[in-house]
Amino acid sequence: MKLSVLQFNPIHKNVQKNYELIENYLLSLKDSIVVLPELATTGYLFESREEIIDLAEEVPNGPFTKLLENIAKKNNLVIVSGIAERDGEKVFNSSLLVSKSGFIGKYRKINLFYKEKNVFEEGEKLEVFDVNFMNESLRIGVMICFDWFFPEISRKLKLMGAQIIAHPSNLVLPYCPKAMPIRALENKLYTITANRIGMEKNQNETLKFIGQSVICSPKAEYLLKLDENDEGIFSIETDIIINENITKYNNLSQDLKKLYEKEQLRSNFKR
Repeated sequence: MKLSVLQFNPIHKNVQKNYELIENYLLSLKDSIVVLPELATTGYLFESREEIIDLAEEVPNGPFTKLLENIAKKNNLVIVSGIAERDGEKVFNSSLLVSKSGFIGKYRKINLFYKEKNVFEEGEKLEVFDVNFMNESLRIGVMICFDWFFPEISRKLKLMGAQIIAHPSNLVLPYCPKAMPIRALENKLYTITANRIGMEKNQNETLKFIGQSVICSPKAEYLLKLDENDEGIFSIETDIIINENITKYNNLSQDLKKLYEKEQLRSNFKR
């Protein structure tokens, strides 16, 4: 199975140009699961909701969802992309998922980073989606950028049945590419982190994005690791094989079930 990332430099506040860039990149790819960066259509550096609300769009009824649906159908792709989602007067930092069958679902970022708290509403629930691709039934969980910092997010996606975590990102801190093999290992799943490159600036600050998109295996392997200047579509081929045995005495799901049933932990994880 082909797993891919699009690492590129979205143009700040130029939605139409970003549509064109994304379309040109994706039309070069066939028969793949592909992850795009966070906020792929708008760029990242915003100070307030008012600055981005006119650039945001509805999901799934907006033009970007329709564009990705058409590309996915034409080239047999499963696409996960970050987007600024407008819902009435609210804006969410979201990711949407489409396949050749059309729109599958969306996730709204829970853990907002830095000044995102001035711009976006917080999401409220995690999502794992059922996807049929290349005659395989897969479960894809989605998290966005800073969500990686909280191990509970990827663990909960695992408990919800995820085999792959798609991870659109706009990373500026250096730690995530080093942590993702561990997230993959400790949850026995595949992770696909698509980060952007380039810089954005306003009157108050400049942000430099680190690139370094990674695809990681359940054995903590880097199946793909880009640098901060790579730009384009990058792919690897792998079989999606999940072996939950850690030793002949330890199976991850079985041990997790016992762990969460312990009286000492039960109250800590009760919701």
